[in-house]
Amino acid sequence: MVRPGLCRALAAWVGLVGMAAQAAAPLQFAQETPVAVQVSLWKPGMRSGLAQPVYHGFMAQVKFSGEPEVVTCSLRMPTDDSRIAPGESAEIALRCTQPFRVAPGQPDFKLYAKGRPIGQGRLQATPLQQVMNAASAAASQP
Repeated sequence: MVRPGLCRALAAWVGLVGMAAQAAAPLQFAQETPVAVQVSLWKPGMRSGLAQPVYHGFMAQVKFSGEPEVVTCSLRMPTDDSRIAPGESAEIALRCTQPFRVAPGQPDFKLYAKGRPIGQGRLQATPLQQVMNAASAAASQP
């Protein structure tokens, strides 16, 4: 025999899960707007990687958590002669050629060049806080 209280509790929980999924809409970032990130480039190996450094203005394809496809973005470094070598990490900005979305609570992304994975990254500062706050808000919806 199914108890009515248990059914109500289960229905309420299912409703909460559905509401959280609706409230957790991806965050939208405008095209051509610099977004602070930290990136790490991989050395050549099993995960692919790069043999040479990348420089200011390098065009990479980026796979964000809220996008079904990659987005083309320019790596914007502090100076025109800045570079990031394989195996290094750096705090830079991404400037993407189209708007992109990031799923709440999922600020990490992958970097690609010519279809090959070359590294990974994470949103920093304000973008990171927005993504994490959206995830917390979605989880705490009544």
